[in-house]
Amino acid sequence: MMKKLKYFLVAMVLMALASCKEDPFLFSEMATLQFGPPASAIYDPGANDAGALRTYTFFYKNADTRMDTLFFDIYAIGGVSSKDRSFKLEQIQVEGVNNAVAGTHYISLDDPAVSKNFVIKAGQIHSLVPVILLRDVSLKTSDAVLRFNIVENENFKKGEAKYLWRQVDFTDRINKPAAWSGFFQNTYYGKYSAVKHKFMMDHTGELWDQSFMSELQNGAAPDLSRIVYYMSVIKQALIDYNKAHPGNALKDEIGDLVAFP
Repeated sequence: MMKKLKYFLVAMVLMALASCKEDPFLFSEMATLQFGPPASAIYDPGANDAGALRTYTFFYKNADTRMDTLFFDIYAIGGVSSKDRSFKLEQIQVEGVNNAVAGTHYISLDDPAVSKNFVIKAGQIHSLVPVILLRDVSLKTSDAVLRFNIVENENFKKGEAKYLWRQVDFTDRINKPAAWSGFFQNTYYGKYSAVKHKFMMDHTGELWDQSFMSELQNGAAPDLSRIVYYMSVIKQALIDYNKAHPGNALKDEIGDLVAFP
């Protein structure tokens, strides 16, 4: 049953990619390769651009977690093949940042344990690219940036230029979730700081990471009652803290008072 479902989903994705004239994954006679959104978000016009830059932190992981894997969606343009087709990726140095070092911050993209998975399987046009990040001690005090590009090989030409790369900024410190932005930031959370984030975690028992905040905000149907409840608990905790520390109200890492809208 699962195998039939898998083939059905692949067929549906192929039909969608080949038939949608405004889709970035247009059918072509030449085999090309490019990154893309998850198959479920192909028709979301902003999904591909939004997925180009990702952030990650080991901060929420158990102390014994030494590595973790992120997955990136990649597509072969031009139809399926009757054989497996390997592809190649390479790291690109980004100017002005702390570029990740292979073997220290991530497992090299040339390592057979990783590159063996860089394959578009026979009869398919989609694959997931695993990138294995390493929890180096340096990430406690600084971020690392890993940017990688598609490299042309015997199986694939390069696809559209803007879809040839992906980047992940990662650390082992508390960091601002992407969901902490826009309406929810202006209405509920206020300006981000690591001190505020940790205070919210300590007084609710929740991580307030991307997963949790996305669940709360949930697109067109946010759980506003839960958000209001959590924020009432946090605001009361801040009042109690400041009362217990007269003349020494809670301040963030740059010396500003912690406050909520």
